[in-house]
Amino acid sequence: MERFPPGRKRIGYRVQMDTAIGMKTRDAHSLVQLRLLRRDQEITDATLALLRFENDGGKDIVRQDYQEPLTVESTGRTVTRVEVPDANPPDLAGMLTRNGGGLRHSGGRLVVPKVPLNKRNHFKLPVLLSADEGSRSGDGDGDGRRPGEVVVGGFVSGGRIRRSTQRWGPHKPSLALGGVCITLVGLLGGPLLNGQTVVDAECATGRLTVDGSTAFAPPMREIADRYEARCRGAQIDVAESGSLPGLGWLDKAGKSAPDGGPAFLAASDVAAPPIYRKPAGRHAGVVLLGLMVHERTGVDNLITEQLRGVYDGRYTDSKQLGGDDLPVSIVGRDAASGTRRAFETSVVGGSEPGTVSSYDCSGKDRDATARVTRCEVNSTGSLLDAVGRVPGAIGCAEVYAAAEHPRATGIRLNGREPDIEWSGQRNHPFWTVEYLYTYGQPEDGSPAAKFRAFMDSGTAKNILRKYRDVPCADRPAAPGSVCRP
Repeated sequence: MERFPPGRKRIGYRVQMDTAIGMKTRDAHSLVQLRLLRRDQEITDATLALLRFENDGGKDIVRQDYQEPLTVESTGRTVTRVEVPDANPPDLAGMLTRNGGGLRHSGGRLVVPKVPLNKRNHFKLPVLLSADEGSRSGDGDGDGRRPGEVVVGGFVSGGRIRRSTQRWGPHKPSLALGGVCITLVGLLGGPLLNGQTVVDAECATGRLTVDGSTAFAPPMREIADRYEARCRGAQIDVAESGSLPGLGWLDKAGKSAPDGGPAFLAASDVAAPPIYRKPAGRHAGVVLLGLMVHERTGVDNLITEQLRGVYDGRYTDSKQLGGDDLPVSIVGRDAASGTRRAFETSVVGGSEPGTVSSYDCSGKDRDATARVTRCEVNSTGSLLDAVGRVPGAIGCAEVYAAAEHPRATGIRLNGREPDIEWSGQRNHPFWTVEYLYTYGQPEDGSPAAKFRAFMDSGTAKNILRKYRDVPCADRPAAPGSVCRP
């Protein structure tokens, strides 16, 4: 048995079938003469290869892990068509066949797009091939010989791609099996799967509002878009009023709903205060937060004590922190922000200074006697814009949003950077859990219940990772005190 270090990344593949399907009899007088046709054109010396790919390693694989994409090649044969009849999760089929970015083939080479694969995710590719002109047997006797075996290539950073020793399929596959016949029919003329087939058990029609955390809004919008694409008749509206305002809107919607169960979810990066008696919360993900400074500040690391000194007024110039000679300006979030509460609780160990001395953080134009230049904004975007506009400015925001800003730069805290892996996340003190709240337990089959369940899907998990968030659906890998059911 192969030994493989735990925690490594690995894609296993198996060629479950590679067999000739052109059927000609040796007897010229036989009553049975079968030909393989695709769109009225005969495919001679055709073969069908059935491949299965699976993440059978110890870690999830994201697009950035592929240094080279997966490829399938067979010398002496031309790829005629490929299908995706089986994928788990089903959304993988859509990623693999999407127009402009899906499976593509030229000659005998098939290139598989860089799709994310969570642990145990898999997909199958039946590939229809025909022999190249120069590789066909001279007598055309249909004896099943193939010009070249199927070879799979690619490169995954921090892991490997290997031929699996496990047998998933029959030892001697036969085209007489109904499942393979259906696959062959699709290859000969059926449309490619688009991954958007409505599955009633997973979908609910109607309108749903998701409001709350600005830090969680970007991934929630993308998850909502994917849910709408999968579930016809569903409409998800994502707003970002802030964590506490979102909880307030949920409470108001619940009290005014006739049946007490509104089509409303509140996304919050703080636990609902006791004033709200009806919300039922569920952990959705962990948002990694970080410190941001203006690109000209010259500071790339702060320890906790230095950061506390910035907020209590002991340090007023970036030069005191090892940076350039620029006055420090603090860009803070307003009191309704969950990000601010996480920062106060886990980093500075107390409240941010209550005095707002500046309207836009460019100077003490609101309170000239204040020790600290400090302004407040009500969203992540506004904070990053202010930090990027004012040399010497500092603030905190979710890591992904900051990485997209041209002039706001993330810095290390206590020498550590935010890490999406749980081991790194536990060593980085600045993060917050995102909750999804409903007004009481949602009714089974309702839009709120179905969309909340969709957050556990492989699709939603991959989107969260794209935004450098840690999915709480991976509960076995999460500390019980952070992502509990």
